[in-house]
Amino acid sequence: MRPSLAALLAGPGIVLIAPAPVRGAQVYLHESEAARAMFPQAATSLRKELVLTDAERTILEKALGRHVDSHSYAYLEVKAQDATLGVVFILDIIGQSQPITFAVAVSTDGVLQDVQVMVYREPRGEEIQDKRFRRQFTGKRTKDPLALGKDIDAISGATISSRAATFAARKGLVLAELLRARMAAAQ
Repeated sequence: MRPSLAALLAGPGIVLIAPAPVRGAQVYLHESEAARAMFPQAATSLRKELVLTDAERTILEKALGRHVDSHSYAYLEVKAQDATLGVVFILDIIGQSQPITFAVAVSTDGVLQDVQVMVYREPRGEEIQDKRFRRQFTGKRTKDPLALGKDIDAISGATISSRAATFAARKGLVLAELLRARMAAAQ
């Protein structure tokens, strides 16, 4: 039996480790489907942009406990008939090395409806899109604790992706609260 090329290159006592295969992005949810997927009674949605003031950005950073680079966040305003049901923030959160695109739905009264993975780009950890994991976020508010390993159970083998989902949920809740405060002040 002839040794493989890898065995010849590695030599005695050297182990070659192949990197994890990199797949293309897995698309689980398109933006055009997000409103109805997260608010089943939705009739329409309108894409908008929340541009934070410096003061709002400071509030966001304090609530998240880290620096925030972006001033601008895309969201869908979701309506049924003439009533607004809530918003769906579209957020890119870094996983291990690639961004994971999340849709975070928050009702008008500040209750988290759902967190869904829209686009997953990492080689592993896509189990975070499973309903069993996502259900842990339903009903949370900004005042509720949202900590991985305490309030949210991580998925074994997908800890970094679980952490990204938890961060996306917290960020979406705070952004929705900032949006509600801005609308209340405008009235």
